[in-house]
Amino acid sequence: MFAPSTHQRLRRFAAAAVALILAGGLAASLALARVVLNTIDSVAVVADHGRHLIVTGPINCTAGERAYLRVTVTQRSTGAVAEGSSFVTCSGIIQQWEVHAVSQGAASFVPGAATAVGLGSIGLRGQVNDAHQWLVNVTLVAE
Repeated sequence: MFAPSTHQRLRRFAAAAVALILAGGLAASLALARVVLNTIDSVAVVADHGRHLIVTGPINCTAGERAYLRVTVTQRSTGAVAEGSSFVTCSGIIQQWEVHAVSQGAASFVPGAATAVGLGSIGLRGQVNDAHQWLVNVTLVAE
């Protein structure tokens, strides 16, 4: 049996290196699947006599994954609290989300200052691989 030539060894080494790079790139892309950008827009809309809010914001997450967004808005001046949630299918580019939050309890919202808290979890086929929360001061405006 003949020992492999230097040329054959270099070709095998190069093929193994390419395979490792490709496998590493795939593993890195899966490990980095996450929310890249998320926040809440600084203005939200009050509707239905202060019982309904429309809250929006940008999100950028890994294409093909699904984002679950949950938003809670509070207004100290009225004691109002609203909650809502939505799902977004991630496109890999910045896209806009919208959550309709419904007032909880008797207090209603009025135009003015409020605080919005968001929670986003991102996953694929039921497995969550990233979660993030954020808090933003917002201005509520009438519809």
